[in-house]
Amino acid sequence: MKKLINNINPRSQTLVWERKIFNLILFICCFTIATFSFSQQRDINALLDGTLRNRGLTREDITIPVEFFSTAEKNPTNDVKLTLPLVKDMMTNPLRSETWLDSVGEWGNLNIQNIIINSYKLINLTEDVFITKYEFDKDSLFEVIYKQLLTKRDQKNSFNQIYKFNQRRFLDDNLLLIFEDSDSDPSTNIDILKYNTERDSSISKSKHVMDLLLNMNLKKQMADSWQNFDFFYNLYIYLLEHPEISSSYSQKPLIITDKDRRILISTGDNDNDYTQSYYSVNFDVIIDFGGNDRYTINKNNINNEYSFACIIDLAGNDYYTTSSDFALAGALFSSSFIFDKAGDDYYESKGTGNLGAAIGGLGLLYDEKGNDTYKGISFSIGAGCFGVGLLVDREGNDFYIANSYSQGFGMTQGVGCVIDNKGNDSYLVDSRSLDIGRYNDHYVSMCQGYGLGLRPFYAGGIGLIIEGEGNDIYNTDIFGQGGAYWYSLGAIVDKGGHDKYNGYQYSQGAGIHLAVGLLKDYDGWDFYQSNGVSQGCGHDFGFGMLWDVKGNDNYSAYSLSQGAGNADGIGILIDESGTDGYLNKYPANTRGYGNPRREYGSIGVFLDASGSDYYSNPGYDSTFINSSSWGVFTDYDYTDLPEQVSGDNFKVQLDTNKITETSGTKGRDPLLGSYSTEEYFMMAKTIEPRFSLWQEYGFQKLIEDSTNTANYIVSKFGTTDHRDVQVFRVLSQKIQWSIAQVLLDKFRLYTTGAGVFTQAELSMMCYIFGETKDPLAKDYLLQLTYDENYRLRSSAINALGKIKYDTTDVEFINKVTTRLSELAAEHSDKKLYNKDIAFALGNYITPS
Repeated sequence: MKKLINNINPRSQTLVWERKIFNLILFICCFTIATFSFSQQRDINALLDGTLRNRGLTREDITIPVEFFSTAEKNPTNDVKLTLPLVKDMMTNPLRSETWLDSVGEWGNLNIQNIIINSYKLINLTEDVFITKYEFDKDSLFEVIYKQLLTKRDQKNSFNQIYKFNQRRFLDDNLLLIFEDSDSDPSTNIDILKYNTERDSSISKSKHVMDLLLNMNLKKQMADSWQNFDFFYNLYIYLLEHPEISSSYSQKPLIITDKDRRILISTGDNDNDYTQSYYSVNFDVIIDFGGNDRYTINKNNINNEYSFACIIDLAGNDYYTTSSDFALAGALFSSSFIFDKAGDDYYESKGTGNLGAAIGGLGLLYDEKGNDTYKGISFSIGAGCFGVGLLVDREGNDFYIANSYSQGFGMTQGVGCVIDNKGNDSYLVDSRSLDIGRYNDHYVSMCQGYGLGLRPFYAGGIGLIIEGEGNDIYNTDIFGQGGAYWYSLGAIVDKGGHDKYNGYQYSQGAGIHLAVGLLKDYDGWDFYQSNGVSQGCGHDFGFGMLWDVKGNDNYSAYSLSQGAGNADGIGILIDESGTDGYLNKYPANTRGYGNPRREYGSIGVFLDASGSDYYSNPGYDSTFINSSSWGVFTDYDYTDLPEQVSGDNFKVQLDTNKITETSGTKGRDPLLGSYSTEEYFMMAKTIEPRFSLWQEYGFQKLIEDSTNTANYIVSKFGTTDHRDVQVFRVLSQKIQWSIAQVLLDKFRLYTTGAGVFTQAELSMMCYIFGETKDPLAKDYLLQLTYDENYRLRSSAINALGKIKYDTTDVEFINKVTTRLSELAAEHSDKKLYNKDIAFALGNYITPS
């Protein structure tokens, strides 16, 4: 062995060690890069798995432990009749909601036909749905519309065969009880016996209504509704593609009425007022080619009038109003549509069941463009029960106003959905229904992506809001904003914008009493505010989740929120990125709170995946805590990439090739950045954040050419634009010498009488010289303290207080202190003037 070692070439030994060191360095680099890559390209699902694992949980533990069968014999207080398949799936596998939310968030990119088909799928009714290509001819247009309208007579006859007269009368009198609480009589709010009597009566009648609705042939009803939609949507497209048809009706409105058809063709004139009560009949079809028109639409009750109606409006800022139930894009055992191409429209419902609402059919309001207002009372603006209610708005800054059970509301066997692609939208609740079971000063909303069942008899539906881009405002009181109650599902999917969510209780991703509530916001700096049982909260076998993907967000709640489970519920809050703030006034049951109370116990999960975050209790950023008996809190210490530095990060990109125009042609100047000093200055003074890259570039070029810049800015010293002054000040710190030389020359001209300047220009010269802190003009500044104009004296005094003079120049110091003392002794009544004197003296007198 010794011999072998001696025969080893020393150079070979060196090479071996060099290779080892190189391999070690390579390994460290690869490991570092891999670790960095993982930290920045992290998988949120892996982080969620890790968070659950820290609490001894897996994804299989995130489930609502209930058996889905209708057995009132076993437990009459927990019946699950008509539970929708999606609701059942989400309760069994709540974490599958992540991919489902991503999928449903794309509905806004679909055409209206596929949106309706997807809505039908949620209630398992797509078997008889086929897209048909209709062929229209303008010469026979009325004949094909007439033929289509004849089908409604058969549908009405079918309805009358299902329900006897006394049943139809009962539905007519009590149908709306399934949405309305028994608080119409104020005396029931304080009389306990009266309250319970009214409540029990209302529940009994509501159950009977549901029992009757269950008798309808929903499959056939929805197939007929689809066929009506398919026909009239194709008619809408045909009229858009053939604008010449409108010329046939340019003289006056055409009204066609008989036993089976009621049609109004409106002209393109402005200011038509069509109040249907003026006519002896209601219109089945309205075609409006243009103009700013007003429609007052009223319908009779369900025993006397079949409620099919379609409005096609091709242009104009129109006002639609109704005081009837199920009269304006509201379907009752039928279908009802509005197709509006453009215009700033106002839709107002003073009744129930309008503006994209349906019971036993399809209600659709489709508005393609305009800043619109949708105002309803109850069960409106995208509301469905035993059917589909849709409101689809493609573009505009819109207002959605309702009292309750609206704005994406789904009840038993129903889907209610609002889809808004673009615009800064406001979802507001006009609170009228007192929440008498809990409060004397808060109101039931059940709005904005809410699902509801009829406890304890029938499972609920699916309520959705799907928002595209825009800074949106959501406002509810009790129950709302991605929530659900009793075997139902409610969700908000917001794809982008800086949004504000405000709900008092049971909101912002709250599943209550065997239900699933979801809210997923993909981008923007958002505000979430609630009192409690919100922001990713599951209560009583409910699952609630709030998932925010991106943005510097703020969360505020009092209690039982931000990833909280209670009474066998599961609550999750996930924030993937951003510098976020979390406020809790009662942290003991928030941010990852669960407890073993009741049969199964509840689970709370709080996960913040990255960013430097702020908590009402310090010390929580970048920590892991088993925050309660069955809860977990995890704030990962990963750094956001890219770091989010502003609200929307939108910047107008630099293009330093100046565009020039010569001889009517437009081309590129071959010189990069060939702008004038004036143009660079204009860039530098532009303070709007979107132009910050250009502002930085402007300053850079001004600094590079300091001599020309100094001469240019002095020429602007008479400005009244505060932005100019800000540029002067910044440049005084960057090109002090160049500015000082120009100002010295100007002072010399003024004091020798060779130059004429206004007081404003001279004051600005003093101010900027003071900002440079250069002492070269000290004698000129001292001389200006003798000027007759006190404003100019004040500016010179202020500058003397800023310059960095030679502290060994005793003669100058004595001159300044003597002059300032003389001015102080004058006891001027000008407060700022006296302040400048005191400020300047402080620069020359050293406290003893």
